[in-house]
Parts: sequence; C-alpha cells; structure tokens
Amino acid sequence: MTECRRGRRPVAYSRRRAATEHIVNRLTTAAVHCYISLVTSSWPRFPHSTALWIADHRTLLSQLSSDSTERAPTVVFVHSALLDRHAWYPAMHSVADRLSAAGRSATLATYDLRGHGAAAAEPIVSIDQLAEDLVTVCRALDARPVHVVGLSLGGAVAQAAALTSPAAFSSVVLAGTSARFPRAVMDERAARGREGGVASQVADTLDRWVSDPGADDKVNGYLRASLARTSPARWAEAWEALGRFDVVDRLPGLRPPVLALAGDRDVASPPEALELIATSVPAGTVEHIDAAHLSALERPADVGDAIARHLLRTWVTPS
Repeated sequence: MTECRRGRRPVAYSRRRAATEHIVNRLTTAAVHCYISLVTSSWPRFPHSTALWIADHRTLLSQLSSDSTERAPTVVFVHSALLDRHAWYPAMHSVADRLSAAGRSATLATYDLRGHGAAAAEPIVSIDQLAEDLVTVCRALDARPVHVVGLSLGGAVAQAAALTSPAAFSSVVLAGTSARFPRAVMDERAARGREGGVASQVADTLDRWVSDPGADDKVNGYLRASLARTSPARWAEAWEALGRFDVVDRLPGLRPPVLALAGDRDVASPPEALELIATSVPAGTVEHIDAAHLSALERPADVGDAIARHLLRTWVTPS
C-alpha cells in the first residue's frame, strides 16, 4: 500500500505541476506581448496604411503628403533589417515639414519589406528579390521616376534597384549602408541567431545599431520590440542576403544623383563605406551625421533636413 501511494503521488503532482506550468507559460507569454505592445506604442506609428500586393505577397504601405497644389513627386523610404515601415515615421515627418517650409511638397511613402512587419511571413531570398519588390512599389505609386531613401538593408535594396532599373529613379539617398558586406561576418551572425535564437543576439545588435544601447528610451524600446518579433529564420535570411550583396564594381553605373549619409559613430557601416559610394558614382555627395548606424532613428531631424535639402537640389517640377 505504501509503495502504491508513493506511485500515485508523483502522477498527481506531475499533473498539477504541468497545469501550473501551462498557466505560468501562458501568463508569461501574455506579459511579454503586453510589454512589447507598451514599448512599441511609445514609438510613433503611422495611423493609416494601405494593403499593397507585390508580386506574390501582400504588404502594408503608409504615406504622407505635404500641402501643395502642384503635382508632387514621390519619395519612397526603405527601412533597415528586422524593423518595419514605422522606423521612418519621425524622419519622414521631418522631411515633410522642411519641404513645406520651403514651399514645396512631395508624396512620402514607406512599406514593409518582405520578411518584415506585415510581410513577416514571406521568406527573404536575396537583395535582388527585395529590389524587384521596390521597383514594383515605385511603379504602383507613380508612373514617373521617384526618389528613394534607404537605411542600412534598405540602402542595399535601393542601390540594387537603381542599378537594375535606373529609369525608375530620380535620385537615391543612402544612409548607414554599404556597397558590399563581409560575407563571413554576415553568415556567422545569421547562424548565431538561427541556432541560439534572436533573443541571444539583442545586446550585440544594439551595440552595433545605436550610440547608447543601454538607454531606456523609445528608440531602444522600438528596436527591442522589433527584434522580439523577429523569427530565427527571418533573422538568418536577412543577414545572409546582405552577405551576398556586392555592387562595388557596378557603382560607376549608378546614374541617378546619390546622397550618402554617413554616421560618424557608425561601426556597422563606417563612414568610409558611404564615402566609397559617393566617390564611385557619377553624381555623388556625402554628408556626415552625428549618429551611430540607425541615424534616421537617432537623429530624425538632422537626417530629415539632409534629405529635404537633397530633394530641393535635385527637384524637377512634375509635368
């Protein structure tokens, strides 16, 4: 009897423990989602979006238009790896304000890359694939050439698109990016996140991306929330795609005017990488921003001012 009672107790205890762990896990998951919702809500977000089909998938597009009676040109903003279109919210508003102050306007648009945001379920194959998507977005927005602004991964996508479809673009702005990324480094980074989970990579990622990775501010909150939503598969695909991107030898063929924005404290894409782009293209200019890698998030006013000045320099009044 004693042995029988000892045999039953562990079964009952195991059931109670399993039930308790299930409840705790559900509460923990709910708490995590609640935290992500709270920190994400502190980062400004576009209140409206439009569904857009790009080739084989659906994404979301957000737009701003500054006040004007003229038929305004279009500027498309492409976000960096593992974030989404909302990364551009402060900088895009800064651009719109500066254009309005100058008596000019533009339709400003941004969308979620495949593998990110509303299109997170879509696998990332290559930068060329993302560049084809960008050209599709641009043509859906405007039959005329558009201006494109790319940050980090978005800068690689913008370069690839402008090289393959130069007639689609009036000018290119590149921030915190490069014409070539070290493949071995990117592959190792991809493997670490795929095998160890994205959470294990957050600290190193923030060290590369921002000036103060320990700050309790809305930028870091948004970045942490974005990384928490990133699957190991999408993490790995993004870095592997960048590791296979190399257009250094093709830069002399990048015909639209290029503004390269270099973050003076950027360790991920050092100023030399932006200077190389600006000096290799036919019409390139480099400007320096007192920021780390994600300059558009850290210094949206400075980045917005630089973009607006570039747009005014390259302006062609639409017919």
